[in-house]
Amino acid sequence: MTWVAWRVQRPQYVAAAVVVAFLALWLAAVGLDGHTNWSVISDHADVVALYVLPGMLGLGLGAPVVGAELDRATHRVAWTQSVSRTRWLAHKLMIGALLCAGLVALLVPLVEWWTRATHSELDISPKVFAITGAVSVGYALFAFALGAALGAVIRRPGWAFAASVPIVIAVRLMVDALRPSLASLAYVVQPSMPVTYVNPKGWVLNSAYVPLGRLTPLPGRTWLDSAAKWMNSCVGNVQTPARFERAAYCARAANLHYVIQYEPEHNYWSLQGTETAIFVGIAAALVAITVLAVRRSRA
Repeated sequence: MTWVAWRVQRPQYVAAAVVVAFLALWLAAVGLDGHTNWSVISDHADVVALYVLPGMLGLGLGAPVVGAELDRATHRVAWTQSVSRTRWLAHKLMIGALLCAGLVALLVPLVEWWTRATHSELDISPKVFAITGAVSVGYALFAFALGAALGAVIRRPGWAFAASVPIVIAVRLMVDALRPSLASLAYVVQPSMPVTYVNPKGWVLNSAYVPLGRLTPLPGRTWLDSAAKWMNSCVGNVQTPARFERAAYCARAANLHYVIQYEPEHNYWSLQGTETAIFVGIAAALVAITVLAVRRSRA
């Protein structure tokens, strides 16, 4: 069964390996170039490619796992043999998931090196976090399982892939938005906005004047409108450097202090583990849906 599962989808697996190998060579060339003009120009495209690769790779390998068999009606031959549907499906999902996760995992050390060679951002910053570490493997497994599940339900691999793309985008954006709440936050507190901006070692989420004794705005207020109107009207048109002295006076008069909220760099691995667990958990639920769809499908 393992050989059959590999043989049926070998073209897709080989194509995926070629794509990953090409991207690896590109990253190696750009990384060796360091901060030259070429690497700066290609930076945006590289980050986008690394961000979407796990999802597209997972969907490309997952949608045909069951969908292609049902579309070509070749499942009828497999299901009339001595091997049960569950065992047949287990082998196909196991081979596909291992290859999908393995191809993405092979890129992880290269991407870690590449980000350090071409970027100055911290690992926990959104731009770098989503393309480094084990979380990219979680993205790939989630997309693979989603493609397999929709392929089993829709019974057309092309339509399953197309339907999966907006779902992958929506889930990725939702988890990205939830990321700040997945680990404890840290704060830098100043009497007023410093002359030289304090850059804490982490991913800065918000900064504003808030009431003394609080680290966040009052209920019903946002970081943007916490005390901005009062401070702007109080400081007025005073120019630098007297502007900072005036801001300190206004903050004392209104019982405000300046707070920077951030996700510290040391939370990187805990966030990686939590986010990876979320996507692997969703993938496990999708595998259960795939098994249920296959078991209830008519031969």
